[in-house]
Amino acid sequence: MNRKNNSNNQILYNTILTNLQKAKKKKIGGKLESHNVLPYIKKIITDTSPNSPKYKYIKDGLIYLYSNHFGQDQVVRRSKESINKIKIRIKKQLDVLEKNSVTANEKISVELSDDQEIDILFLIWCDMIHDQNISVTNDNRSFSKFINSDIAKKLFGDDTRTFIYTNYIKNLLGILIKNPTKDNKQGQDEFFFKVSSGNNIKDILKGITASTKPSWTSGWWEKIWKREIIQTVSYNSNQNGENYEKNTLLLHPNEIKPELFKRQILVSIDQEPNTSKNVSSALFRSKSVNTHVKLLQPTISLANLIDPGSNMVKNSINANKSFLDASNTNTNQIRSKVRWNIIPYEFKLGGMNIKTELVERGKPHVKNFKYTYDYEINNKKYISNVAKGTGNKTDDSISKFAGDFYQILTALRMQKAGQLYVPASGDGMFCVIYAYLAKYVYKTTPRIIFIKDRGGTEPTNLVFLNLKEYMNNINTRSSSTRVFTEKRKFNSISSSISGSNSNSNNEVSSTNRSIIKKARNAVNQNAKNAANQKAKAKAIKNQNARNEAIRKARNAAIQKANANAIQKARNEAIRKARNAANQKARNAAIQNANANANQKARNAVNQNAKANEKQNARNAANQKAKRNEFIKKIKKFTNLDNRTKRGFILGFNNGENANNLLKQAERDNKNKKEGLAAIRKQTLRKR
Repeated sequence: MNRKNNSNNQILYNTILTNLQKAKKKKIGGKLESHNVLPYIKKIITDTSPNSPKYKYIKDGLIYLYSNHFGQDQVVRRSKESINKIKIRIKKQLDVLEKNSVTANEKISVELSDDQEIDILFLIWCDMIHDQNISVTNDNRSFSKFINSDIAKKLFGDDTRTFIYTNYIKNLLGILIKNPTKDNKQGQDEFFFKVSSGNNIKDILKGITASTKPSWTSGWWEKIWKREIIQTVSYNSNQNGENYEKNTLLLHPNEIKPELFKRQILVSIDQEPNTSKNVSSALFRSKSVNTHVKLLQPTISLANLIDPGSNMVKNSINANKSFLDASNTNTNQIRSKVRWNIIPYEFKLGGMNIKTELVERGKPHVKNFKYTYDYEINNKKYISNVAKGTGNKTDDSISKFAGDFYQILTALRMQKAGQLYVPASGDGMFCVIYAYLAKYVYKTTPRIIFIKDRGGTEPTNLVFLNLKEYMNNINTRSSSTRVFTEKRKFNSISSSISGSNSNSNNEVSSTNRSIIKKARNAVNQNAKNAANQKAKAKAIKNQNARNEAIRKARNAAIQKANANAIQKARNEAIRKARNAANQKARNAAIQNANANANQKARNAVNQNAKANEKQNARNAANQKAKRNEFIKKIKKFTNLDNRTKRGFILGFNNGENANNLLKQAERDNKNKKEGLAAIRKQTLRKR
């Protein structure tokens, strides 16, 4: 017992140093670094953690925090305390994490239809292009090729996929057409459709810049989709769109007050502007003066921790680690101002199975060693915290995409478990992907806080999508609060999100004006009640008179019907005979007319077919002539090798501009010629 107590009183730093010297059988000079300390910290956390299911993943989360967020110098500094003091600290940290945890079951599984898998791959394709996360190649430009790329197969399995022009994709591209930008008048300059016979879309090609080193054209589409997010998930139901609009509010961050909210909302921030930090600002403003509880409660998930953009969020772990790793272990300084959701959830999404696992990166006691989480997708590991793919490495591209995707899936997992847990982001593709998965895959109402940039010098706003029902009536708020909503037809849905040109018309009235309005409404209501009572008495009198008139008319009608019954039967027999004769004549006329119409239709079809056949022949002949002429010109460049010439001809076949190709060929031919001349000059002997 005494030996154990003596061991606990030892300084961890000295214990580590002694153990390393014994292992290497020599004295170690210099100072210990964090990679020497972390294995011991992990062991203490594991030994200290209670043997309870609720601590199962909390200990792994704390190991990750020590290794990645508390700082290397801080880890070494903590090791200079006694082992007993370190155990006390770690026990308090574990308890604080457990007390502030929000959880759900670890696994959730949903199946995908073929259309849904294509929809999700389309969103992934657009997201990777927007983030410059895949390189500019002919294969990556083509969505029909992307769905069978290595990325698609690693995410959703090796099955061969056929391009489907789904209703969802058609809707997304339709939104772009209806919302042209200043530089894109047609609204679809970023995408080009390749039409097969019958006018069926068989592929979508992504636009690139025309230069010697092509790049993806700007990602304006994601801003429009974010702005019109309600339309992206309500194109097949006007009622859904109208309900979503009614349940959505748009506010300035400085308008957020705790009185606005009926209950606490857990907010997991994915991304916010570097300068304004408006989501974090809103969270701070939601703190109740009386209870000190934030009604918009910042919540950090495992997905947030391992996303490379997490440190850019003001309300991230880096802003809160000083509370969780406070110096004094004898007080309540070790605490948390955020909620924690650090379960490594496992998601099965059709052919994709994605989860996370705590792993060792490097070897213990070797520089840069640390504990971190890997993504595991379909039994293959991918590193986390990848800021940007290299452009030609499939695994890097998947790792980068997984950062946002795992956050989206985590938020949806919590929502399906009944938690009022919403993601917050200014990333357009993040918002659109979340909304699609919520509405069409997980069959739940999309609830998200997203940042709407108004542009110029005007401030940004926060859109509370489908969250109005959890907020108090806007008329009970102070006069400084403004809501940018309008009464409008559904075809102008999201206009309040896309911008407000008349803020003053939408301001909530001041307190005095509200009192006057209430008094005026009371007077009007009394007058309306009196008028209604008078109208009701008059209506009863009129109804009695109408009933008497109806009774008399009914009796007269019965008498007249009896007197005319015989005549009516005679007339009916005559009418039926006449109708039968007329019908026979009409049938004969219709039959003749149909025969004539069918013959005319057949003639028209034959004529159109012949015309189309001639036009196709002319088009083929013209194309062949142009190709032959192009090949003839290319062959004139005698300094180019055949492989290079074939490359230019292939470019022509793929639809590239012939003049641009010829200019490039001429430049290449000239460069080749000059190069050959230089070589010959060097090889000439001096005479």
